[in-house]
Amino acid sequence: MNSDENDWKVGDIDGFPWTSTIIKKSGSTTYKHYYNSRFICIREAGDGQSGILVKVLGKTSPHDIMLVGGEPFCKDERDDLLTNKVYSSFRFPTLQQLTEALAVIRENPSLMSVFDETSMHFDTESSFWVRETSRKLLIRKKPQFYDASTGTLCVSQDDTPHYRLSMLYFQNGRLMLK
Repeated sequence: MNSDENDWKVGDIDGFPWTSTIIKKSGSTTYKHYYNSRFICIREAGDGQSGILVKVLGKTSPHDIMLVGGEPFCKDERDDLLTNKVYSSFRFPTLQQLTEALAVIRENPSLMSVFDETSMHFDTESSFWVRETSRKLLIRKKPQFYDASTGTLCVSQDDTPHYRLSMLYFQNGRLMLK
């Protein structure tokens, strides 16, 4: 399907071709945000609001997360080119994006069966990595996670893994990266 001509409906599962945006170049290393693969529509566009597509990436440990350009980054894909390396990561959602998506999913419990059918298992009352970071010792930033069961934003104190979601938005059949 051509992503420029879609008008996704709740529960639709759609795949996308590899699309990426460079976020940082450092010497012979390039870092990109990308999306591809299957996303599930959890909200249709309309009434002045964007539609939402979600992909569950499973659980990720803090030691697998680095900061690139001030944001959390996982080396989800690696390309070794002749003279350089390219690392790509699905972009982390902001706290606001995550809480909005979780609220939408909770309001429509049948969506959980769509996630289960596509082997994207998760619990809406679990913990999830977000784009926000916390400063430690004036300079060093650390990734944060949102504990949905308590509604709190936390800095990881151990190596406990938390779920990662990636989200895309759409309006009038066109994807919008936020």
